[in-house]
Amino acid sequence: MPMMTVQNGPGALVDDEWFGVATPLFGHLEQFISVLWLDFLMDFEPRDGDQLNIVFCPRHAVVSLPIHIMLFHAPHATSTKGELMRGTDTLLEGLKADMEGAPCPPPIARWLASLPDDLLSLLQTLAEAGEGAWLVGGCVRDAWLGEAAPDIDVCTTCTPHRMMELFGEQAIPTGIDYGTITVKGQGRHYEVTTLRTESLYRDGRRPDVVNWGRSLKEDLSRRDFTFNSMAVDVARRRLYDPYNGMVDLQQRLVRAVGDASQRCEEDALRILRAYRFTRRDSGPLWGMDAELEQAIARHGTRLSMVAIERRWMEVKKILAGPKPGDVLRAMQDGGVLRHVFEHLIVMNTALLNVLDDDRLQRLHLHQRLALMMVEHPTKEAVQQLKSLRASNELQRSTAAFHEVLGHLPTSDTAALRVFSHALTTQAEAHLLSLECLADHDVRLHTGLQPEAAAVFEVKKRWRAVGPRSEPVPCLVDGHWLMAHTNIGQGMRLGRLKQWLHRRQIEEDVTTMEGMEALLIRTPYEHGGVEDWPTPSFP
Repeated sequence: MPMMTVQNGPGALVDDEWFGVATPLFGHLEQFISVLWLDFLMDFEPRDGDQLNIVFCPRHAVVSLPIHIMLFHAPHATSTKGELMRGTDTLLEGLKADMEGAPCPPPIARWLASLPDDLLSLLQTLAEAGEGAWLVGGCVRDAWLGEAAPDIDVCTTCTPHRMMELFGEQAIPTGIDYGTITVKGQGRHYEVTTLRTESLYRDGRRPDVVNWGRSLKEDLSRRDFTFNSMAVDVARRRLYDPYNGMVDLQQRLVRAVGDASQRCEEDALRILRAYRFTRRDSGPLWGMDAELEQAIARHGTRLSMVAIERRWMEVKKILAGPKPGDVLRAMQDGGVLRHVFEHLIVMNTALLNVLDDDRLQRLHLHQRLALMMVEHPTKEAVQQLKSLRASNELQRSTAAFHEVLGHLPTSDTAALRVFSHALTTQAEAHLLSLECLADHDVRLHTGLQPEAAAVFEVKKRWRAVGPRSEPVPCLVDGHWLMAHTNIGQGMRLGRLKQWLHRRQIEEDVTTMEGMEALLIRTPYEHGGVEDWPTPSFP
């Protein structure tokens, strides 16, 4: 078996099936761990029977693993323009952090290997300028959890005005007063924020004074939660985790950085963020540190100092996530929910259970909002959304679903055809919602208390009729009707068209001959038009 020297004592053994490394425990153990994680096991996908053997001898550690999984650095990839991408190995090391780091664990190492070239170029630019730069916050947290980070944030010693000079046309001064510059990449943007040292937050929202800093340690100390106070030096492949955020991630615990009371007092929005982070998946809620719970109880009223738009943004994320009912219940128990939904003094526990029902996990935001307020009239639901500064489109879609949610269609075929036409892709969500509301004995704002058996029968017959992805177009227009009825333009003609459209849907008419037959059988010659049917539900 051939031997090759690695560095100052460590050696490697290779044969046809196995690769082995021996490294001195003293002075080289950290190097050994880093090499093992970053170079050998970056893309380890074990086959049946694969195993990794590590033996600690008096002065050495020996690791051996099957040769087919021993992977060195991944080859350089090319960009969409065919240019060679830099890769983290050739990045210039920028200014060193003022704190000790540790080798990146495997999930973060894998993430670093996949970083886009435009981000690496950004980091290279800052390093060439003699500045320090670190990936920070949620992207590091999500990488450790194995999740795709929606945004990648960078913190740096570089001042915002110097960043504007360095990045030129790529730089957007989105939050320059608070140190944040947006740098345009290839298909995505990166927020780059100068390290900060801050003073009091007397308004409970933002610091009185922002001073640019040079200390990563101090910058991380002012962040909200431990798992958001982690940073990575990409060039050095070092993780900075001064508050044991990784431990809290492992323990599924939300814990404030330092003094929890001070963190909540600085920015009361952190109260809502704490609740949002308790729901990371569809499993049990994450725990909340006792000191943080006490701080929330003490400072909950400070939420009124936070702009309603910021409060709504956090709660909207909760409602859009998996099983929001448990989070809302915890917020209600903690006295926090009333500071957001001011028109909902107390939420029915049964409704919270409905929101978490497995059958309803694919509902959209407006449908979940309608369910939350299904015991209240539609007018009150809209008023609540207006007070939250929700968009007009969200108000409209929530009100529409809320209104029809108070009604159950009859089970005859004609009625179900109209129901499918009127609700199209929302028909199934409507019936599933009523089914869950029936199971949890909830009475709706219209007075309807759906019965499970009745809803089940309607749902079964609706599936037989067939769902629709779009409304049924009317086969006739006003000109056709005027030619066949001698009715002039006006309300009567419009209402007759709606009536005929409904009958077309009910009887599944698909030809013009069929429409002529429908018109002959429609008694439109006499009486007022107010009671003529329309192709709507209810």
